[in-house]
Amino acid sequence: MKKLLSLILTLCLIMTCAAAFAATYEGMTQEEFNALEATTVVKSDDSPTGYYVTFRYKDPDATRVRIYGEWSFSDPALASFVTSENASPDEWEDGDIVWKTSSWPTADMALNEETGVWSYTIPLPTGTWCYRYYVGGVEGAELTDYTDAVMVADPANVNYLADPNEVGGEQLLTAVYVPYDEVKQAKTITRFEEAPRDGENGTVEYETVTLESGLTTSYAIYLPYEYDAQRDDAYPMLILFHGGGGYYGSWFTNGMVNILDNMIAEGRLEPTIVVTPCGQDFPDPNYSWDRPALLDYVLNTIIPNMTEKYNASDDPARRAFAGLSMGGATTAYTLFNHTEEFDTYIMLSAPFLGDIQPDFTMPELKEKNLFPGYGDYDFVVTRSLYHLEPDADGNLIPLMSAKSEGSTFEYVVGLNNEGVEIMTVNYPYGHDWVLWRKLMVKVFDDVLWK
Repeated sequence: MKKLLSLILTLCLIMTCAAAFAATYEGMTQEEFNALEATTVVKSDDSPTGYYVTFRYKDPDATRVRIYGEWSFSDPALASFVTSENASPDEWEDGDIVWKTSSWPTADMALNEETGVWSYTIPLPTGTWCYRYYVGGVEGAELTDYTDAVMVADPANVNYLADPNEVGGEQLLTAVYVPYDEVKQAKTITRFEEAPRDGENGTVEYETVTLESGLTTSYAIYLPYEYDAQRDDAYPMLILFHGGGGYYGSWFTNGMVNILDNMIAEGRLEPTIVVTPCGQDFPDPNYSWDRPALLDYVLNTIIPNMTEKYNASDDPARRAFAGLSMGGATTAYTLFNHTEEFDTYIMLSAPFLGDIQPDFTMPELKEKNLFPGYGDYDFVVTRSLYHLEPDADGNLIPLMSAKSEGSTFEYVVGLNNEGVEIMTVNYPYGHDWVLWRKLMVKVFDDVLWK
């Protein structure tokens, strides 16, 4: 830490960790650095990645603050469906991938008693990194015992949440972006599209509706740079769902705004309106992912509102449907039950669920753009795979999951067997946001509106 702080005296670059903004501070003294209250990214020759991230949370009255983040790494040579080094950021080596076989790691933060700011510093490679804090808890509790602790989002960082009173796992995540160091990260898979853009930025808005059940639900809307509600050509529209446990802001908090801004500005994606509905607790808090109800909501509430109010196209050929995990399963349901409503269907890490009831022989499928994507270590891939040896009663033993759902492979095989053309790609990641961001970059480059 002393080496890191000494570098601040010699014109280091420090950037605030907003999802879509960046500010620069130069020539800071150690005292000024210590007085900061926002999470910062610091360029440093001492860091194995070229950068350190110092996370900060101000609460002088807290007895304990812990940070929970998605950073866990492995050498690809030591990774498989069921194995990973689970290396910490301090153990990161160039060429490592983001892959874990356990939960995201948790660490205690240190309190500066003079400022009341808790901090935690680690090296991180390039990319978008999500995290949240746990404040308080039972005295003497184990590191991952969160009893009586309060889950808190970083108050000094951007979170795409329309209602700040909402609480929950992904709703309290925020993200920091770390740049690329071409020397220290030469073997690392780069993700330039995730960098916050300085200028030519889109905006995020929210719509809230009350359903017949009385439930109020929100969806978020990305409007591209120079969006024009009156332009002659209506905008193409992507309906994009999160996964189980997520919410309408999950994609945007996890780097999608930056990806859209960059790829639209670079001409790699036509200016597109992106709508992110909420599938969790839908149609009511006692039931999630009611796919018939969700599709009724999308087709008869969201799309009419978007075409009338936001100049989104009413042409199915200019509409696409996408989702990850449970949202990917919802995409598959839409493909087989509302085939003509969208031109492109993007199923990311989609489980093969019983309520979808696919018919791979439908001739309409051959007219659609289909993209089932997944990760090399993605657990939805292993759900159709079994151990070589059965149990004592002769029953097959699932390789990784005891759940009955099938895997993404079953969509791929079913479509291939009927001669339906698809584009698919897999990357060396697990069932994580790092995978889904990378897959959507591929979709924007090679699938959507192509």
